Amino acid sequence: MKIADRVRQIYERRPYPFGNYKALKRRSWSLSLEWIDAIGRAGARDGALARVLLAGCGDGTEAFNLRRRLPRAEIVAVDFSARSIAVARRLQRRSTETRGIRFVEADLTDLRLPSRLGGAFDLIICHGVLSYIPKTENVMKNFARCLKPGGALYLGVNGSRHVNTRLRRALPAFGYDMNVFQDSARLRGLLKMCDTVTSADGLARVSAHGPEFLASDVFGVLNRSLDLSKWALHARRAGLHLAGNWASTRLFRRLVESDSHPLLVPRSRAQVCDLLERLSPSQFHRLLFSAKAESNPPWEERRALLKWSLALTRLYRVGLPRARGKVLDRVRKFTIASVALNLSMQWCMPEWELELLRRGDGTRSLSSVLRRIPLGVPFPELRNQLYLLYQLGVINLLPPAAGARASGS
Repeated sequence: MKIADRVRQIYERRPYPFGNYKALKRRSWSLSLEWIDAIGRAGARDGALARVLLAGCGDGTEAFNLRRRLPRAEIVAVDFSARSIAVARRLQRRSTETRGIRFVEADLTDLRLPSRLGGAFDLIICHGVLSYIPKTENVMKNFARCLKPGGALYLGVNGSRHVNTRLRRALPAFGYDMNVFQDSARLRGLLKMCDTVTSADGLARVSAHGPEFLASDVFGVLNRSLDLSKWALHARRAGLHLAGNWASTRLFRRLVESDSHPLLVPRSRAQVCDLLERLSPSQFHRLLFSAKAESNPPWEERRALLKWSLALTRLYRVGLPRARGKVLDRVRKFTIASVALNLSMQWCMPEWELELLRRGDGTRSLSSVLRRIPLGVPFPELRNQLYLLYQLGVINLLPPAAGARASGS
């Protein structure tokens, strides 16, 4: 029997997560659409997510939660498990607020998938799925063909430090076949023992998880847990480009606190993600890919950089203080916070930089804004501050053509 068929059998037997309508409203949708817009769709001209593809929807729980976040979007939810789709449709019939989602039984590796779904999606979400699909290259090609030019792919996949890599090496010592899951009190006891050891190394606990999780995430015929560079390579072969990594933003904040972030100039967001992943490998990746190659600002060329435009993102709530007089080198304190990233920072910033942010609507070049500020700002200081805000996702910098379009819209 082929690996793909054996994987399908696992999910047919235990749809994941198993449908429970009473629990649906208690399950929170953890993916940040603000983060996706700020990093993955930075160059998109239209802000609204009109069409969303949920690839590997399981019992529909994620689709139902996404509907609450995006009540007007067209949502297409796909899974290769007939039983999972049946559960999702049954749950859908129980609530009017979950109507309007199109559930499709289909194989993500089938190269005819884009024609079946219609393509032109603003966002594709594939969380906790691709690590268990053998033909990764086919899936990535389908995603690339389904995306709009300005669309984004969110990919949640196992990292090289995923706890299953250790469990799959340890449990065979107790007589377990890692391709066959059979729940028992003895297994739970062993998993609890393993949790005691692995959690000390910062890894997730698994002993309390249900059989639906254990049958695929710990046991199973395929568990692909790769470092970021390998997942990025799979995407790049399909014409998709790494745009961001959820973990990198939080790690970059540590660099800001140590004032070492200027050492990374002129690396792009993707290059910073790659470097930080090498230093701190992930258990689980939350990655963003784009159909467009990253447009990295010319950080080391003053004249070229000043032609770019600054735009605040929706990822943070920036409490900019009101302008006070003309003392533009005075340092002022304010707060920036992101609910999505669970970050809150007290920031000290000179008045000239605050003025850049106040005018950060993406319609004016940096040079045109700086002309209104009667203060000579040294380029290294300007560049380093912009780089900091850009890597954190507080701002985006738009190339001259994009800035001109924004001004005319």
